[in-house]
Amino acid sequence: MQNYWWILAIALSLLTSAYVYVNQFVKIKGSLLMVYRGLGTAAVLLPFVFCFAPIHNWAFYALCAAQGLVISLGDNRILNGAKTFGAQVTSLIHPLSIALIFVFWMLLHPADFAALGREPLHLLLILACLLGTTAALILICRAKASRKALGFLLIGMFCEIFIDVTNKETTHLGAENLVSAIYYSSLVAGSVNLAVHLGKGHRLPEFWSRKNLRFAWFFMLFAIVHGMLKTYTMYLTPNPAYVAAIVHAYPVWILLFNGFQRENNYIKIKPQLILLLLISIVGLIFLTGHQH
Repeated sequence: MQNYWWILAIALSLLTSAYVYVNQFVKIKGSLLMVYRGLGTAAVLLPFVFCFAPIHNWAFYALCAAQGLVISLGDNRILNGAKTFGAQVTSLIHPLSIALIFVFWMLLHPADFAALGREPLHLLLILACLLGTTAALILICRAKASRKALGFLLIGMFCEIFIDVTNKETTHLGAENLVSAIYYSSLVAGSVNLAVHLGKGHRLPEFWSRKNLRFAWFFMLFAIVHGMLKTYTMYLTPNPAYVAAIVHAYPVWILLFNGFQRENNYIKIKPQLILLLLISIVGLIFLTGHQH
């Protein structure tokens, strides 16, 4: 099953594109979405809490809490950055973080790096695929940034790196029961998101306002499926950067879908860029097939 992590990653990428696409029309605040996705999901699953055995590792809960804080910070930076510098700047964060996630994971797990180091050509090809994916996504999304946006980009990328690396780490810490890990990570991270959301001056009535609750069910359902997919994908993959490379292709699926929807206003994407993206992702899947 470990060699098929990429199937779950593709499903996760498509699911993420649907989530982003829907919220383009719903326009629920990002910080509120994080609460619905975390605490809301835990509340919906509360009647089944007896099925979720506690994770007997305090480091797991500490990482989940830290992840909740960083998600809140990252979400806030992306929203504010899009307003200040434009959406093209925020489009740089995900692609540029891919290779850095790979590097940070290797620094935390030198044994993995040593194993790859014994096959230098294999390592170079993996890096080439990660860089190919990064370049293709940047060019397809027409992402660019100014010097003024550099600080914003660095903090945004740090958040992405931390979130994906800790996602992978929590699957190790919660490996005794991955289903329980999904539930308790949502509960802890969602509680932190709620505290941050209220700390910014937002009020509780927002959570049960008719306008927001009308769509909250979709985001909670999304969170349940997303949480399951991401947890198992991260558990199976050798390196979280491989998952990031596939999942962060979601803007491409949205662009292609918009192109089919609007025949007279087609967003042109150069075929060679799509080819570079596909070759890089397929190459990455092939190269990591036996890396365990």
